[in-house]
Amino acid sequence: MANRIRELRAERNLTLMKLGEKVDLAPNTISQYETGNREPKLKTWQKLADYFGVSVGYLQGIEDKFEPTSDLEHQKSHDAIWEGMAKTLRAVSVGTTGWEEAYQDLKRYQRKSDELRFEERRETQQRMFNLALSTFRRDHNEKR
Repeated sequence: MANRIRELRAERNLTLMKLGEKVDLAPNTISQYETGNREPKLKTWQKLADYFGVSVGYLQGIEDKFEPTSDLEHQKSHDAIWEGMAKTLRAVSVGTTGWEEAYQDLKRYQRKSDELRFEERRETQQRMFNLALSTFRRDHNEKR
């Protein structure tokens, strides 16, 4: 599978130049990464993954699940989804994007939002389980 640099850049309505400014890379270098004509070094993969708030594996197209790494990253991801949706709707309203393309974009944002909410619930359940387990162990050890 191809990497997801272009997909994530498009979701955030970033030009190659704007992304290049944000991550300190030349636009043509990013373009070569997107097309697979050039492979980033691990340090660059990490820089891009940190910027987009995803894992390196997800960015590379190796992992299927979008998994932000912290509450801040979750919030950034939610914000990016809402911002992308708003930009899509603005583009339709001024006629720079067609309805079918906008519909597909909105469906993609909905899938991303659903994945993010599912992951957040799973993480919350795991934290609750860990807390219950540690409480049980502490109580059990105190009774000895």
